[in-house]
Amino acid sequence: MERSKHERNKHYGWLLFFAATNWLVIGLMIWKVDPENIANFIIPGSYLPMGVLLTGGIFWLLSILTLSAVRALRWTAGIMIFVYLRLFGLGSPLNGGLMLGLLVLWEVYTYKAKPRRLDGAEKTEPEK
Repeated sequence: MERSKHERNKHYGWLLFFAATNWLVIGLMIWKVDPENIANFIIPGSYLPMGVLLTGGIFWLLSILTLSAVRALRWTAGIMIFVYLRLFGLGSPLNGGLMLGLLVLWEVYTYKAKPRRLDGAEKTEPEK
């Protein structure tokens, strides 16, 4: 599969660094910090520090895997909404399936909405 010029010129060193650092901090937080200490940090019952770290970790991982920050942000938002629904006792497998369906539908819609050329030629403006 051939990548576009934009994808070929990207350097992922910093992205990998931030992702590894974020997941390392998540691991250390799980290992060292008692959940009761962070449960009521700013918003009662929100586990806000862990939520922010998990959001960052999922975003960095998905941006590496999908090569798209916008797509990674959409999937991260969906995953974190489901995680917080589970935290508040509202997340069921049915809700998870519905959210997964919405995310897949959104991906298909954005894929189909982009105009594609079959010959691979770049668009050129007609001369006036």
